[in-house]
Amino acid sequence: MAEVGFEMPFAARLSPHVDRVRVHTRTWVRDMGMLGGTPWTEAFYDAADYGGFAALTHPTASLDDLKHISDWHTWGFYLHDAFREGFLRPRNAMGGRTFVTRLKSVLADPSVPAMNPAEKGLADLLSRSTLDDGERAGIAGLLDGLLWELHNTVQGRVPDPIDLVEMRRTTNAAELSAALARRSVGADLPEELLRNSTMKALVDSFGDVPGLRREVLGFDHLHGTGASTTSAVLAVQQFFECAAPQAVAVVGDLITARLRQIVSIIAELPSLADEYQLDETARAGLHRYAEALKSWLAGELLWSTRSGRFSSSPTPTGRSLHRPSGLGTAAVLVR
Repeated sequence: MAEVGFEMPFAARLSPHVDRVRVHTRTWVRDMGMLGGTPWTEAFYDAADYGGFAALTHPTASLDDLKHISDWHTWGFYLHDAFREGFLRPRNAMGGRTFVTRLKSVLADPSVPAMNPAEKGLADLLSRSTLDDGERAGIAGLLDGLLWELHNTVQGRVPDPIDLVEMRRTTNAAELSAALARRSVGADLPEELLRNSTMKALVDSFGDVPGLRREVLGFDHLHGTGASTTSAVLAVQQFFECAAPQAVAVVGDLITARLRQIVSIIAELPSLADEYQLDETARAGLHRYAEALKSWLAGELLWSTRSGRFSSSPTPTGRSLHRPSGLGTAAVLVR
């Protein structure tokens, strides 16, 4: 086992609504039929603490917003797990395509009768969400990304590292996560600003950090069990012809570089506000948005390293996650 440290320059905080959100989210996943045993048992769900994820990544959101955000993120976790166990691990390309096609039908029309928990969850979320065209495209891209991973895995192909990093932004719905963070703090920003290359680079780096970190945390769980060939660690290992510990170190360095880029971009935001002649309300919203992304990244790291999602010996739910503090480096063990 090799110890890997994840740098985190931002402080993690926990929402005061965490207990109520945990209760709400557990009720919601049960109502959606997600606790049927495959891929989630009740014990696995509780150990993973999906209800605690939103409370750490959106610590300042109102209770109602936090419940809604938690449902979206929990649906995303369930979607990935259901696809992995139902289609990716057994290499079921035809079934995977059908699964994605039906979810796209629900995305287009939430009244389509749901045939499984992933469809039911998406339909429920869409019925109480206001998504713009870009956010709907992001969900469609997430679904296409699942098929991309399945296609590569069925062929036994390890993607090029650059291609994999770019696709992970899509499969992790980075833009949707950033939009949820922006809305949770009431940052109403001009569309032309959000389309700016600097702002897009901020969202890209924001998406890369958790995406790559989960590649490290989930390496044994996914590639080690033969579930998938689309691993950043494996891609680096193959590209540089190095051993797994060296590949993990390279991915870790890339995560650190992305975090430093985020810090650098955030420092540029006042100048960007001047360039776009933002008024005081918009400037305050831009500042809250940047702070929300920082909180999201710090909270996601704390959740990921303490959740039972990637660990055979998970932290009991509701104990150590109650008192997060600023993190310098969080260490995990990787084979």
